[in-house]
Amino acid sequence: MGRSKPIEPPSGPLTDGVVAVRLRRESDLGAIMAASHDPESLRWLTDPPMNDETRQTSLARVAEAWETGTAAPMMIAAAETDEPVGIVNLQFRDDDVAAIAYSVFPAHRGQGIAPRAVEVVSAWALGELGLTQLLLEADEGNAASLRVAEKCGFERIGTRTDETGRKMAVFARFAS
Repeated sequence: MGRSKPIEPPSGPLTDGVVAVRLRRESDLGAIMAASHDPESLRWLTDPPMNDETRQTSLARVAEAWETGTAAPMMIAAAETDEPVGIVNLQFRDDDVAAIAYSVFPAHRGQGIAPRAVEVVSAWALGELGLTQLLLEADEGNAASLRVAEKCGFERIGTRTDETGRKMAVFARFAS
């Protein structure tokens, strides 16, 4: 799955003045690695925690995702300080549809960062990238992610059971 061509990254950070979504950098990897071991993150995400080996290949895998059209992994940063506060990723199903996934680092949760990041990435994806549909899937037990989906105007379109047996709520947002 993915796009039929490489994904053109945004020309600069996507921002609302509070958060900035930008390309990942080497200097972000320590924060990503630390957050990947957080028990709350591990509860909801299916990716294994980052280790030294995956850290060394992380930026190459990110570049490959952009080049192959499979995904657009980005960093969520504080707009004023550029401090990394989370990650966001578009995972392309085809040329017109992608799923959005995100995680806010533990010290920054509860500050409204996830909805802000989802909004700026959604606007870019449904606008500049020309996608017709964005999907957002959240574990039925993850109240915070369910609120993000609703707050950002995603419409619940169903449920599915993932490969680990978890019941996932499926939301969609369409281009206007």
